[in-house]
Amino acid sequence: MGDVLVTSTILSLLKNKYPKSEISFLLEEKHSQILIGNPNIDHFLFFSNDSTKTLSEIKQYKFDLVIDLYSKIETAIITFFSGAKTRIGFFKKYTQFFYNYPVKRSTKVKSKNTTLGIEHRLQMLEPLGIQFQEVFPKVYIQEDELKNAQQILDENGLSSTDNLIMISTFGSSEEKTYPIEYMVELLEYITGYKSNAKILCNYLPSQKKLFGTLYSQLSDRAKSSIIKNFDTKNLREFAAVTSLCKCLIGNEGGATNVSKSLDIPTFTIFSPHIRKSDWAWTSKPEVDKFLHINDFVKNSKNYSDFKPSFLKTDLEEFLDQTIV
Repeated sequence: MGDVLVTSTILSLLKNKYPKSEISFLLEEKHSQILIGNPNIDHFLFFSNDSTKTLSEIKQYKFDLVIDLYSKIETAIITFFSGAKTRIGFFKKYTQFFYNYPVKRSTKVKSKNTTLGIEHRLQMLEPLGIQFQEVFPKVYIQEDELKNAQQILDENGLSSTDNLIMISTFGSSEEKTYPIEYMVELLEYITGYKSNAKILCNYLPSQKKLFGTLYSQLSDRAKSSIIKNFDTKNLREFAAVTSLCKCLIGNEGGATNVSKSLDIPTFTIFSPHIRKSDWAWTSKPEVDKFLHINDFVKNSKNYSDFKPSFLKTDLEEFLDQTIV
């Protein structure tokens, strides 16, 4: 999902360059919901298990321009046989011949607020005369989704005027998850430091038992600030509710990327094997925080070294900026 959001940064620049164009976005269907409402997308196209069927559909559109942001062998072949006169993709020894504009990736970022992941996508526009500018992923919430989010808050005795904090409680895998005993300590600290805050804990359905384990370790005081039965049915509901929160705090991943794409202040805890330089993009550099174990313990690859005490100074500053 993060890759899809990052890729979508080029769309507004394409529309500005070619205001009368029709833009189609080819991706896996399961990832498309994060792009619902994006005004720069005219058509969604989905990969089929049968690559011949995918190519056949692509050819029917008679595209003038294809930008292959994936640039793997299968998408390079689709790009080449699409019929498009202009074909742009990343330069690789084994795919360069499929494009008439193979782009060599830069090794240095131009902006401290973006990442190479974003800037590499923006480089794809250089053959079209579109020069670099800061652009960030954006999630578009629809009016009916916002009303539904407000109803979810109401059902939990909350309102958008409350000091709502969304917690990215767990990562998508164990190696991307801040140790549970540390997250317990962090929640104890947050609820103690900002006693007027209401805490919404986001987690996958498969992580419900894990959340129960975490919740059982909290003090009664901390539990009183956490909305235990809060739940959202899908990614769009989560995004809509997050758009009504004052901030999001927690594990780096889909939730933090959605939060930043909504312009919600975000405090991100990076797992040891994820580089900040890859995903620490921000349109709010004055408030967003990105912390990694290597900021405190050089060359550590062990999440157990990332003590909650390391986070507290930055967390206090972040909470003071976002929670009144």
